[in-house]
Order: sequence, then C-alpha cells, then structure tokens
Amino acid sequence: MKITRLANAGEKWRGGRKAFTLIEVVIAAAISAMVLAGMFEGYNMAGRKAQFSACSIAATSEAMHQLEGAFAANWVPAYGQNQLLALGGTNTANLCLPVAQSNVITCTNYTTVTEISTSPPYALIQVQCVWGFPNYGGTYTNTVAVLRAPNE
Repeated sequence: MKITRLANAGEKWRGGRKAFTLIEVVIAAAISAMVLAGMFEGYNMAGRKAQFSACSIAATSEAMHQLEGAFAANWVPAYGQNQLLALGGTNTANLCLPVAQSNVITCTNYTTVTEISTSPPYALIQVQCVWGFPNYGGTYTNTVAVLRAPNE
C-alpha cells in the first residue's frame, strides 16, 4: 500500500521537495551584494570624514599655537617696545596627528600683525594655517584672529 501526500491548494511540489528557484537565489544574492557594498562605502566615507575632521582640528590647534606666541609678545608703545608688530611672517610645521611611516601632513602658517588704531592702540593678530588633505585634494585654510591692546 502506497501512501501519497496531497498538496495543499497554495503549495507547489517540485520533485517531491520545496526549494528556491535559481532566479530567486540570484536576485537575493544581488540584493545582498548591493547592501554590503553600500555598508562598506558608508564606512569608508565616515572614516574619510573623521580623518578630515581630525586634520582640521589639528590645523586650528597649530594656528592657535602661533597666535599664542604672537599674543605673548611685549608691546608697550609709551616706551618704544614693539616686539608685536615685528612678528609677522611664515613658517612651516607638521600637523599634530598620529604618524605612521609617510602620512605626515605639513602646514604653512601665515602670521600677520596689523595695527588697527594708534589712539587707543589696538593690533589685529591673524594666523592662517594652510594645509592639504591627500584624499580630498586641494588646500584648506583655517584662520584664527584676535584683537589685542598693549600691555601697559
């Protein structure tokens, strides 16, 4: 006596077993590949943005370092001491970032000191830190400025 199972109305029998067709497997694999590629690209983009942000913060820190040096200069107009106005210039430094082999990022600091007024005496100290980011190309500039009175 042979027992055969009857198929339900919505159930299809394929050689006695249920399974996915080849086209269903290919479409599922393609969707999975696109989702994974999107996840990896998102991860790479987040990493590049984080590295760019770290470089920008390091450039601002380097500009602040230069600004503090100029801000600490002695400036007493009544006695003719004016070390401040002679501080303008250019120097090159490395951004303060973790370094491994050849990933050093250099920056150029442009310091300008401009006397705004003589009565009352005020000077504008401005430092521009120009740096390049290898993955984005081009150069970027971080600027810090302060208005300073003499130390009388």
